[in-house]
Amino acid sequence: MLPAPYRLRDRRAFQALYQAGQRRSGAGLILLFQPMPVGCEGIPSQVGLVIGKKVSKSAVKRNRLRRRLREILRPLCPNLKPGYRLLLISKPNLLTYKWPELQAEVHRLLQKADLLVSPSPDPEPS
Repeated sequence: MLPAPYRLRDRRAFQALYQAGQRRSGAGLILLFQPMPVGCEGIPSQVGLVIGKKVSKSAVKRNRLRRRLREILRPLCPNLKPGYRLLLISKPNLLTYKWPELQAEVHRLLQKADLLVSPSPDPEPS
């Protein structure tokens, strides 16, 4: 699970990201992000995940994918630029990704959006 300060749970924040967030797309994920409102400077970036029923009708598969994404994001959270809200939306083909491919996809999107403070080395295949 992501540490509490990094979790995005506010419904209005999700809606604001859908309406006005900047978008970066990868093969298996879509990243929506925007700066937090004025007065929230210095607050750690918050991350939300959306894994819809289009990915799989099986809740077990969706929850496993959600757990995998959270585990990939957990060590990256301290390296995120502060003051942003991020939303990762999965595409249906994401279920077929192996662990190194999933790590690379998340890392690539965060770099593409320039949201990493210090670019950590690319994840090594294990």
